[in-house]
Amino acid sequence: MTRQALAVALVTGLLAGPAATAANWPGWRGPTGVGLCEEKGLPLSWDGKTNKGILWKASLKGTTGHSSPIVWGDRLFLTTAAKQTREQEEAKEVPEHHIACYSAPSGKLLWRTQIPQGKQTAGYAIYAVPTPVTDGKAVYAWFGSAVVAAVDFEGKLLWRHERPGPFKLNPGICQSPILFGDTVILFCDQYHGGGWAQALDKKTGEVKWEQSRAKTGFSNTTPILLDVDGKPQVIALGSGIVQGLDPATGEPIWWAKCKGFGESPASSGTLLYVDKGCNETAACIDPTGKGDVTATHVKWTREKSPGDYASPVVFGGHVYKVCKEGEIACLDLATGKEVYTAKLKKVSKLASPFATADGRIYFVSTGNSYVLKAGPKLEILGEGSLGGWGNGSAPAIANGRIFVRDFEFLWCIGNK
Repeated sequence: MTRQALAVALVTGLLAGPAATAANWPGWRGPTGVGLCEEKGLPLSWDGKTNKGILWKASLKGTTGHSSPIVWGDRLFLTTAAKQTREQEEAKEVPEHHIACYSAPSGKLLWRTQIPQGKQTAGYAIYAVPTPVTDGKAVYAWFGSAVVAAVDFEGKLLWRHERPGPFKLNPGICQSPILFGDTVILFCDQYHGGGWAQALDKKTGEVKWEQSRAKTGFSNTTPILLDVDGKPQVIALGSGIVQGLDPATGEPIWWAKCKGFGESPASSGTLLYVDKGCNETAACIDPTGKGDVTATHVKWTREKSPGDYASPVVFGGHVYKVCKEGEIACLDLATGKEVYTAKLKKVSKLASPFATADGRIYFVSTGNSYVLKAGPKLEILGEGSLGGWGNGSAPAIANGRIFVRDFEFLWCIGNK
């Protein structure tokens, strides 16, 4: 099933069965890249203090990282960087980088591989921001020191690639790698026209193509792969433009001039929703055009869209997103009109929601979490709390379980 077909099936409720589960969550925002999954019957409530709904938690003491976990089969992978003192940061020391592997059923650490760090310095605690990605054979990870590495499922380093700067970023390298065919695709959109995109050979790390992104401007947004009329596109967002690119070459297929965008795109399978947040512009785009589609394929724009880095999800014709700390919104995808806004106590402003095949919308973090029934009216199905805080890590969902991390712990939530 293509990504577009899977997305369409999920958002229209075509996937049937009493307990559909997805064994793998291979990268940022899951198998579709847009926060949709085939799961049904996930937990509705949990409590970190009483261990209700908690299957295990693993300590991440001594490390930092905003990257999300990924899951393949019975293995969970996570990137981390060594925690730094302020003195080390001020001295521009680059901390150790790691790719770690855990048993998904038990939380046991199976191995942790140190990746030789690069020379690029970044701000405090942002050396492990991009989420890794896997094809079931190797794990590919990008770190804040500008190093990309691949390890096999036993933790053996297969290759390491470092792309020299200079870098003009805020706060650092944040865009996660994606896979297409035999390549790992990286985007590094920068201030003042210094951006680029690369495709690396999955087996060797050698550069297969590189494209300048001098005209796209700064972005921390991870692109998505989308099937458009039977052909793949990479949907990439810059500060003033949205593009559909050919993943085999990086060449643009279409583009729409829009004000800056900073959140990962969402998709119904046929339409794109893109959002900057920060009280700037949101838009809905038909990705089937060619060339400049600003006047022809932008269905609507919405001015002053609130938000702060959390990525939205589209399900059943509605867009669900966090507006700010403690507030979420539901929009109509077809028109951009607000369906409702709601106060949800201490819901993290960084909580990127995901949707399940049985019509639930999950806003999950290691702080307060909420489960909503998809639809035009607010209906809270459940709540959870782990006592932590939302650090921007999106959850991974696989085999009836939810995995989420912050700086202190990696948690597994599930029905006991």
